[in-house]
Amino acid sequence: MTDNVQPTPALGAMPVPAVPVVGLVCGLSAAFIWGTWPVVTSIGVNADALTPFQIVLLRFAVAGPLLLPFAFRGRPGLKEWGQAFVMMLGAGFTYSLVVSSAFEHAPAGHGGVIIPGTMLVTSLILAHIWFGEKITRTRALGAGAILIGLICLASGGMTPSLKGDLLFMAGGLLWAGYTFFVRQWPTDGLVIAARVSFLSLLLVAIGCVFGFAEGITSVSPATLLTQGLWQGVVSAILALVLFNKAVGYLGTSRAATLNALIPVVAVILSFLVLGEEPTLVELLGLVAIIGGIGIAMGVRLRKGKI
Repeated sequence: MTDNVQPTPALGAMPVPAVPVVGLVCGLSAAFIWGTWPVVTSIGVNADALTPFQIVLLRFAVAGPLLLPFAFRGRPGLKEWGQAFVMMLGAGFTYSLVVSSAFEHAPAGHGGVIIPGTMLVTSLILAHIWFGEKITRTRALGAGAILIGLICLASGGMTPSLKGDLLFMAGGLLWAGYTFFVRQWPTDGLVIAARVSFLSLLLVAIGCVFGFAEGITSVSPATLLTQGLWQGVVSAILALVLFNKAVGYLGTSRAATLNALIPVVAVILSFLVLGEEPTLVELLGLVAIIGGIGIAMGVRLRKGKI
């Protein structure tokens, strides 16, 4: 979607801002929610002692039924559901399980930065190879900064976090695959989200049959409510709706640029809420990745620009 073109205001009318306030608020809200998700998930895995499977269960046991009516809209053929299954591997059950497992071994701040960083670099490469998109100098510079940051995190952080960092990278690769197939097989965003949630819920149900959800009944109601609402409603549904709304007001490019704030939010909240203090080398790595994401996405610090 291209940026909206605002009509010239009539005489005496208030001028229309270059960036509609509603779209900006929606985009910033979505970025804040997605930036907060690593912190909330880390709390669930560590402080609340939920298993990664239980986190995934709470996410799709809530999002699956809520989005179910939208899953059967559009083309209902076997081919379309097969495509949805492939996307589910990248953004549904598999992705959520891999990333939730990572929080057992690495800080939340790492996840909030490594996942989007890995996803962005991988997406640039896939778009260049498959769709023939040119990698500009700006994008190459941003990708290089991200890679340097990833190396810093892998070499300068605490050794126990390496396993988690690698899982975060795997999550970024899975998400990049999802975005690739979304572009390869264009479908309504809400329909895809609903089908991914529904198929993930089916895998969750199978996991429950085999006992992977054992202990979920002993979890406190407050934890179930908090994680269920945040995972299944706020992160999985509300953030998506807000982001789509931002795209409608701002256009795809401007709305996507706001997502560069996600790792910034994640790192700040990880420090303030979880007390995570990175080493000097880790800090340099985090800064390099955040800066690289901003550069690769074309963030410009100019008056009147996002």
